[in-house]
Amino acid sequence: MSLAGLLSALTQPDTEAIRHAEVALKPVLKDPRCVPALVEILKAKDTQPPAVRHVGGILLRKRLAGHYDKFDVATRTALKAEILTVLAQEPDRSVRNGMIGVAASLGKLECTAGGTSWPELFQFIAAAGAEQQPEAREMAFGLLQEMTDTIGMHLKTQFQPIAGLFANALVATEDPKVQKSAVKAVGQLLSFLADEPDVDVFAGLIPSILEVAARNVHDDELMATVLDVLYDLAYSPSQSVTVHMLPIVQFVLQCIQTQDLEMGVRDSAALVIATMAEAKPKTFGKEEAMLSQILDTLFTLIQNSPDSAAEMDSPTETSMAQGTLDMLACEIPKKYIFQPVVSRCVQRLNSPQPNLRKAGVACLGVIAEGCSEPLSDHLAELMPYVLQCAQDPDSQVRECACFCLGQISEHCQPDVLAYSEQILPIVFNLLDDKTVAVQATSCYVLEMFCERLEPDAIRPLLDSIVKKLAAMLEGSTKRSVQEMAVAALAATAVAAEEEFTPYVGGVAALMTKCMALTDENMFSLRGRALECMGHMAIAVGRETFRPYFQVTMECACEGLTRDSTDLHEFAYAVFANLSKVMKEEFAPALPELVPHLVTVIGTDEGSLEPAEDAEKAGSFGALDDSDDEDEDAGNYVLHVRTALLEVKKGAITAVGELAAHTGAAFSPYLESVMQVLQKAASNWHPLIKIEVADALPNMVVPSVEAYHQGEIQWTKGDVTSPSPLSPHTAAIVQAVLVELIALTKDDDKTTVAKSCEGIQSVIELCGPHALLPVANDCLTCTHTLLTKTAPCQISEDFLGEAPEDDDDHDVVTQAACDLVGGFCRVMGSQFSQYLPQFLPAVCEYAKSSRPPRDRSMAIGWLSEVAQELEGAIIDYWPTVFLPATLAGLGDPSEEVKRNAAFCAGICCEVLKEHVAGDYPQILQGLEPIFGMDPSTGDSVAACVDNAAACIARMIIAQPASIPMPQVLPPFLRLLPLKTDMTENETVYNCLLGLIQMGHPEAIAQKAELQRIFTAATSPESFVDEDVQARLRQAAPALQ
Repeated sequence: MSLAGLLSALTQPDTEAIRHAEVALKPVLKDPRCVPALVEILKAKDTQPPAVRHVGGILLRKRLAGHYDKFDVATRTALKAEILTVLAQEPDRSVRNGMIGVAASLGKLECTAGGTSWPELFQFIAAAGAEQQPEAREMAFGLLQEMTDTIGMHLKTQFQPIAGLFANALVATEDPKVQKSAVKAVGQLLSFLADEPDVDVFAGLIPSILEVAARNVHDDELMATVLDVLYDLAYSPSQSVTVHMLPIVQFVLQCIQTQDLEMGVRDSAALVIATMAEAKPKTFGKEEAMLSQILDTLFTLIQNSPDSAAEMDSPTETSMAQGTLDMLACEIPKKYIFQPVVSRCVQRLNSPQPNLRKAGVACLGVIAEGCSEPLSDHLAELMPYVLQCAQDPDSQVRECACFCLGQISEHCQPDVLAYSEQILPIVFNLLDDKTVAVQATSCYVLEMFCERLEPDAIRPLLDSIVKKLAAMLEGSTKRSVQEMAVAALAATAVAAEEEFTPYVGGVAALMTKCMALTDENMFSLRGRALECMGHMAIAVGRETFRPYFQVTMECACEGLTRDSTDLHEFAYAVFANLSKVMKEEFAPALPELVPHLVTVIGTDEGSLEPAEDAEKAGSFGALDDSDDEDEDAGNYVLHVRTALLEVKKGAITAVGELAAHTGAAFSPYLESVMQVLQKAASNWHPLIKIEVADALPNMVVPSVEAYHQGEIQWTKGDVTSPSPLSPHTAAIVQAVLVELIALTKDDDKTTVAKSCEGIQSVIELCGPHALLPVANDCLTCTHTLLTKTAPCQISEDFLGEAPEDDDDHDVVTQAACDLVGGFCRVMGSQFSQYLPQFLPAVCEYAKSSRPPRDRSMAIGWLSEVAQELEGAIIDYWPTVFLPATLAGLGDPSEEVKRNAAFCAGICCEVLKEHVAGDYPQILQGLEPIFGMDPSTGDSVAACVDNAAACIARMIIAQPASIPMPQVLPPFLRLLPLKTDMTENETVYNCLLGLIQMGHPEAIAQKAELQRIFTAATSPESFVDEDVQARLRQAAPALQ
């Protein structure tokens, strides 16, 4: 059969005929002569039907790359000319589109495989773009679209004329088909060049692209293309792209609001907004009017949608709007996003219309994660609204109020715990709500709220809550309700601690039933039950939980034999929790469990698989170069199994906890565990690296247990004496610190923060000899973080977002600052040589233009430095410590005032007579704090307590420098302390010292001292017993 006949057979609706034709064609297509033969068929428009020519084009494109380098220059030149001729003369659209692919492939070969280039192709495109016939112009842009990669990489000299072609096609008078083709082509090129400077050449076309798209909003394919382009451009660092932010947002808002658009298109439009906010949060937030318009749109969608705003899983208007608002709250600086959202929430919470109240309380919950700090600061104004909505007559409002309470309980700890007396009774009543969704969501509130609650707060309702949740678990047929009831029981146990003991037997019996479930549809409930047992163990302790330890372990291990990533995750979590509780009693499980965890951690959660291009996945796959050498030419893509990623994360958590809590028994496994953790430290996913940074410090613990009886005796700053570290411990410490220091150079902020915390915990456990070998690298990395020049911080500069003084408080700088405090604790006065570098870096955060938490952090750090370096700070007292302290005492933030008072007291304590001349300034700074009312809130009370402790330290250090008649009476009025019980010893040491020396002013204040001592020694007192004993001993002297 002829080649044309075989191609014809491929077009027939006969599977057997197609198979025979493919078999016959295979050897033909291996011969380079098939290329000119296929071209002849493509040229035969008068004798060959379009279907045959179309198939010929597909096969030519498939086989061209494999044969092209076998042709001489003359043959190649002739082939290129013939393909352009076919393109120019082909009347059939489908054949022409196939030939566009052939020409694009040939163009790529010419540019990448040592070809002679193909200037005629661009002459052809330019001529076609100027043709009268719209089909020719459409074809020109089809070619440009197919050649995006080739143009972007190899043909930059053609950018200006290509941009001119696009500009001519994107005018309102152009044929719609040509416009769409041009939009797709320029869009792909913009995406390709998004992070290149060359994007500037085409960025001016963005408004024209948006105009074409706006005229064709119901063309799903075009809209998908445009929205994909806008998504890619969101990350572009080019200012020529950023200037179009407003029209882009206007366009995507129009898409979001157009209800007859496909939900997928609207969701893609919303993603563009979220991504722009993520990529350029400051630029985005500063556009006040634009942000206002976005928020109005999102609130309107939520309030007008019939969906429950607490349901965020299904693709609805509500989930789209909530997901976008969540991203805005997480990414945009709080100074721009918090007030505009909260004002809209409050406005709706006051509305008589249920749908507006629903939107108000739902949106308040949505921003809780991203705006946790300002929301915590404003709970007093906002919680009454939320609690009122939780008792609303409308079920959707109640459900959304539960969602909001859960989010606030999760993200506004510990501040929200102050509302336990109001929240718990309301949530308890909601467990009986007639709406199942409200019942389930109220379980979520209990779970989130109780995790940090103290036993006395939950005690009044404990019995009722446990019985209610148990009844829900047994009585409900909805798995989601059962799961949430189990999770709430677990959190209740954690809150109640040992007071949960009477319920352990009954709850364990219920959980054992759930843990025996074998239906894979119920594995999530089985996992929750396993999780509950782990939480109960933590709550009631080893002795009470021991009878249930074995059955829990057996269930967890049995789950590992099942093909369920969910069960594996829950099993690893319960191993982590049970090791914390059972400690060395967990050790018998290590020989079987640790090798399993090592295998899981070492497993690759991604796999490289051959990329399928559109045609390979489509027609005539059997006719690809499948049996040729180098068939894929390295064209592979990474497929990530996200479920395995979560399992690996859980395994790393488990192995870290086992190391921390099973003692010396873990030592034999350290080498194999360290090997997989070192490999995992270079994983591509931040989740894994964060978990590794968390687990690595725990690897030191078994060695300390095995070789140092659980504690290393080290002396601050002493590196001249013999090292107290055993060779084994020194080796593991160095291996851990090297990995953690490397992770501080990562580009993910949470990973870096965790690494800093890990380094701090290791050096504080092991002392200066542990730090010495890596000190230079460690100090350099930390200084880089404090000056915001580390890799995880400079990505913002890349996107044109330079750091600003009032940027939100950052986890990285907090962790780095804490680590420097750790250096001071370990190095002592040896650290003073580094103060010239570190003092200016940290004091930058004390400036008045910084957010309160930055200022508080900086002053707190100065206190740590003073405590640990003592007299070594004297040279920096007048230029750094004194001015920073005085500024802090006058700060509007109570937290900053509190830290400044503490810092002042510590400096007076360690510098003694050297700072006596500055006492008047310090006392003047403290005076306004003495007038604050501690009953107005815990932060004010803590501030007042620290001011009192500062006076106590000043008196102890230099009593003669204090004007006692003026200072002592107001000082005594602040006592006893209200909140900060850590300062009790300082304050009472001061008072006892004054009495012991028979200070006349103290004797004159006998009545006040008696009042203070009586309160401090009462049954309700929080003063330590040894201090109380000393107070009782001194009391007779006050008679």
